[in-house]
Amino acid sequence: MNPRTRLTGLLAAGTLALTGACSAADPPAPVAGSPAAATDSPDAAAEPTESAGTAEPTETAPRTDPAGAEGDVSTPEGSFRAWLAASREPDVDTACGYLTPALVDRMVAEMIADGWPGITDCASMTTATAELYAAFDQSAEVRVEVREEGPDLAELSIVYATGTCGSVVMEPEGGRWVINEQSEEEC
Repeated sequence: MNPRTRLTGLLAAGTLALTGACSAADPPAPVAGSPAAATDSPDAAAEPTESAGTAEPTETAPRTDPAGAEGDVSTPEGSFRAWLAASREPDVDTACGYLTPALVDRMVAEMIADGWPGITDCASMTTATAELYAAFDQSAEVRVEVREEGPDLAELSIVYATGTCGSVVMEPEGGRWVINEQSEEEC
């Protein structure tokens, strides 16, 4: 499976919770980041890092913080969790607002190529995957670990309760973080 299809799987399955990883014959499965050693300290990756004027991300200690960052969309984890919650409701405007246009274009194209009926845009993609999650009673439980975080880029490792996982790459936008097209499914 090519990396682009895997990324769409990660995010559309996340919007079924991120789907291009599935064939047209298989229903999409939930997806996102990969298992990594977690710490119990919610502040392990929350401390700002010094930057010598570079925009390159800095390595941070992985963390699992199911509640701490959830309401704070100024953090990559908080933005991811806000997107996930909106994608499951579905709150189409909010969920789609957390995806870059390039990611939406790619995910929609991959879902159409995989034979998803009625997928034409982010709204139809979000609605379809939310309906599938509800129909299959898929848990929205997710473990989020920050792999890297810098001023212009963050990478999260996401593991859903079902065991699907992936890398979610985010970039800052207007006081929050959005998921970009560099994200991909890992397992």
